[in-house]
Amino acid sequence: MFPIKTTERVESWPIVTWLLIAVNVLVFSQQLTVDDPGAFIYRWGLVPANYPHLFSASAHTDLMTLEHLLPFVTCMFLHGGLWHLLGNMLSLFVFGPNVEDRFGRFGFLIIYLACGLAAGITQIAFAAGADIPVVGASGAIAGVMGAFFVMYPRARVVSVIPIIVIPLIVRVPAFFYLLFWIGMNVINALKEMQLSMNGTESAGVAWWAHIGGFAIGMVYAAILAKRKPRDPTND
Repeated sequence: MFPIKTTERVESWPIVTWLLIAVNVLVFSQQLTVDDPGAFIYRWGLVPANYPHLFSASAHTDLMTLEHLLPFVTCMFLHGGLWHLLGNMLSLFVFGPNVEDRFGRFGFLIIYLACGLAAGITQIAFAAGADIPVVGASGAIAGVMGAFFVMYPRARVVSVIPIIVIPLIVRVPAFFYLLFWIGMNVINALKEMQLSMNGTESAGVAWWAHIGGFAIGMVYAAILAKRKPRDPTND
């Protein structure tokens, strides 16, 4: 199921949303030019194994260097492939404008980055010791989706459901769409945790990052988002 648009009207130009999409595309284009893409990903991606003491009293010493701090931000703008990039940018294009409309441009940027940071920390917490780099805007965008879920619970998400070769276009209530999305992430995260306990190699998808970003986005929306202007036609 692929989202196309939401049924909620946007009152302002989503400049920050478009800017974030442009930066992600630009960074990905630069990834394609590096001599050693693997080393590049390991250098700028967020590797949980590099933060073994993040939740201990000595955490501040691990984060004192720029080398340890930068990956929390740079990982949000890297992607593992073209489809990874396109999927993330589609979700940001669909849900970002409404959330930016309610938070304001600067507030939206702060929330986006904060959700991405929370996503990275969550992944480290649940995948401690993993040496697979966490890359992608998924965690930050999950926060945007979580915020949308709180602010527009009655909205509908126009989505394409591919059925063999005939695409079916439907309007799915936001509640069901996002509940299904986060539910699939929770199920996959628990499955991967079980595989890890059995000594099976991880599939490399940062499920916990998605969950962490989504949850923080919901919290921020509930506390900080501006109320939706009342429709004068309902007076």
